[in-house]
Amino acid sequence: MKKVAYIVSAGKGLESFVYREIKEMLKRDINVYLYTTKYKENDVFSPKKEWNVEKINYGKIVFESIKKMFFNPKQFFALLKEAIKTNTLIEFLIALDYAQRMKKEGIEHIHAHFGDRKFFIGVYCKKLLNISLSVTIHAHEIYANPNEKFFKKYINFADKIVAISEKNKNILIKEFNVNPEKIKVIRLSIDLSNFKRENKVKVLTVARYTERKGFKELFEAIKSLNRNDVEFITVGFGDMNLNKMAKEMKIEDKITIFDKMNSKQLRFFYNNCEIFCLPSKTTKEEGAEGIPVVLMEAMASEMVIVTTPNGSIPELVKDILVEEGNSLSLKEGLNKAIELVLNNNHQKMGKENREKVLNEYSDKNIDELKRYLYEQ
Repeated sequence: MKKVAYIVSAGKGLESFVYREIKEMLKRDINVYLYTTKYKENDVFSPKKEWNVEKINYGKIVFESIKKMFFNPKQFFALLKEAIKTNTLIEFLIALDYAQRMKKEGIEHIHAHFGDRKFFIGVYCKKLLNISLSVTIHAHEIYANPNEKFFKKYINFADKIVAISEKNKNILIKEFNVNPEKIKVIRLSIDLSNFKRENKVKVLTVARYTERKGFKELFEAIKSLNRNDVEFITVGFGDMNLNKMAKEMKIEDKITIFDKMNSKQLRFFYNNCEIFCLPSKTTKEEGAEGIPVVLMEAMASEMVIVTTPNGSIPELVKDILVEEGNSLSLKEGLNKAIELVLNNNHQKMGKENREKVLNEYSDKNIDELKRYLYEQ
């Protein structure tokens, strides 16, 4: 298995296309080691925990600088002079440490994504290790390189150059005098199985992530439904870790979980989902429901409702009511709603839901509250 060093920035997570490329290379038996210029954990595209990731360590940089200065002063001072001259001192010092780590790991090839600081570090690592170097050139380094002088001087030092477009390739040849034989246009790739329009029924749940909202029963129902024509979406916040629960129940491909949103963001989901599901149940800690405002919002958006007769909910919702705490009953209710949508028979229920909210839950209630409290 070939060992390759990727010099990347992960200060705000990796670029999505870099993340995907690394993930796919690992599947193809390329043992990728990441050498980061910046690093932040827990971003959507942060490196996975099982990936090999090296981070800048200033103590190691000082140690390797002193060691190199004493054991190979000729090379050290020659590269130091070049670094000062080309304003790449920081990149050179980082490379002193990273090159030693690469040597220890038996790295056979260095690849830099972007022809900026990552590439500059790669150049020094190649000089120190005498192994092959490649770089993927995007647009930033062509139009707004932070050190165009160094880039121009050393771009031909790369053994292989990947350009993501024909235009970029031509610019590199004409404006940066790059050897055409070194450049190959290889366009970026996307996950075509993920990014495609799908005509799925969308089921939305907006609620606090707590036991009373019935997420356990919801997830059990999703698992037993096992339908590929339905997509579940949750929006909320709370103590329950829904992502962990979805992973444990192996339904993470059937549900998308979002954090808390404002009313404008929620409106998008209300307007683009057909079914609203809130399987509330009574718990010792939280008791029962009043009349959840999210149900009013969903009904006002002409959605089909699947919920339970918990608390005062039946004063608002007449259909589709399922037994609380019962995932089988919830599954049957969801199936009923899904079939209504698939057969285009859900509009009537949606309009009736909106009409009920217009009649009973409008701003007239504010006027009545004002009169009752303050005008007598």
